Amino acid sequence: MAGYCAQCGSRLEDGTKFCGNCGAPAPAQQQAQPFPQKQYPPLTYAGNGPVREGIPAPGFSDRVNDPEILAAIRKNRKAGGVFAFFFVPLPLLGFLIYSLVSGEMETGDALLYGGILSAVFLVFALIGAIRGRASGGYEAVVTAQDSRTRYRTKGDDSQQYTEYITTVTTTDGKKKKIVEYGRVWAFHYLRVGDRFRYHPQFAFPYERYDKAQGDGIYCVACQTRNPVEADRCSRCHIPLLK
Repeated sequence: MAGYCAQCGSRLEDGTKFCGNCGAPAPAQQQAQPFPQKQYPPLTYAGNGPVREGIPAPGFSDRVNDPEILAAIRKNRKAGGVFAFFFVPLPLLGFLIYSLVSGEMETGDALLYGGILSAVFLVFALIGAIRGRASGGYEAVVTAQDSRTRYRTKGDDSQQYTEYITTVTTTDGKKKKIVEYGRVWAFHYLRVGDRFRYHPQFAFPYERYDKAQGDGIYCVACQTRNPVEADRCSRCHIPLLK
């Protein structure tokens, strides 16, 4: 009766004394035993895809409306609002204090320059708040990725930076370009051919369809990268999109 090598699993014919693949001895009593197959745990479910050993099958998660995730997003928004409330006036206050203490700047100039900076900070805070409440999510496929060197001129200085472009086609046939510099997420997380969803309400807005092909799963609340086998974020402990 044919058996299998206990060392490498190769099939052994009757009377074989050594494995032809790895050279391991093949005792007669071993040949009669079938090669032990790996025992997998039973299939369970997380999100809308079957999972084995924590690796999600391809599919988008149904956890986008999980109460824990939504509560964490609301908490982040509240904290961001409190931070903006105290942070936005700082430039104006700083310039005024500098003007009063040093006497090297007129009060009118301090109000002008401080007001401009505070207004800029306010605009960024409003953009963040609007983005956090946006409902313009979409599903798409990455069709191309590219990067290019750009230059930014400030006075007599020219600063060089890299711009990263991820081109995608949405399910309704529209082409979009995700242009990033500084904070680069889509370009590094997604690859050409990847199907994904964009969730604008989340701190990390990209969800890959086939999560097992990536370098982990990012928490939608705190942006921490977690192993693809994990079910909850290692930092804030909310459920991951699986």
